[in-house]
Amino acid sequence: MNYFKLSIILGVVLSAYYYLDTYVLPTLYIFDPEVVHGIVKDSLAIVPPGNTTALFYDINTRLRNVYGDNVNPYNTHDWMFNNAGNAMGSMFIQHASISEYLIFFGTAIGTEGHSGVHPANDYFFILKGEQWAHDLGDPVPIIYKPGDLHTLKRGSVQQYSMPTTCFALELAQGWIPAMLPFGLADTLFSTLDLGTFARTAYFTGKAMIESALRGKF
Repeated sequence: MNYFKLSIILGVVLSAYYYLDTYVLPTLYIFDPEVVHGIVKDSLAIVPPGNTTALFYDINTRLRNVYGDNVNPYNTHDWMFNNAGNAMGSMFIQHASISEYLIFFGTAIGTEGHSGVHPANDYFFILKGEQWAHDLGDPVPIIYKPGDLHTLKRGSVQQYSMPTTCFALELAQGWIPAMLPFGLADTLFSTLDLGTFARTAYFTGKAMIESALRGKF
């Protein structure tokens, strides 16, 4: 009887998850990856190469022209370090909710690590430098350059590298809270950089609360 009840409960939970994942979650998305990709290409076409800060401002302005207050204004002060999957970089949060995040992410000196396995689709729009990706069993790296889009489908896994300076605009769409342990575990159990942990928690929580207050989840 206990096994029967457990199977019923499990069936209800899985059915609810499937319904939410298939029919509810996609309706919460604000950003269109194709539109975002077009914005990135337009900015790259007019901002002089090498002026990465100007590129951040231009992309952010264009995003705000399309998506309004759903995108936080860019500034140079609210960046934070990020350690995840043995890779280290820095990020600036432009949007965060339970279903999406949009950030600038990158490194000035290069890094390499594990992509993580996530319940979300990840869209990585290269702005500067190169990102290399390694699929299991393939001895040839996939190389992404400025203007390219690297898409990592939910549940997929790769090794990735930013061999030197590389920055990108990253959009994730899916169950974002389930991604947070990956983004924070290295800080809690390896670097012990509690200042960065607090900063990340503050800006992520702030952005999610602001999104919720606007009715965006």
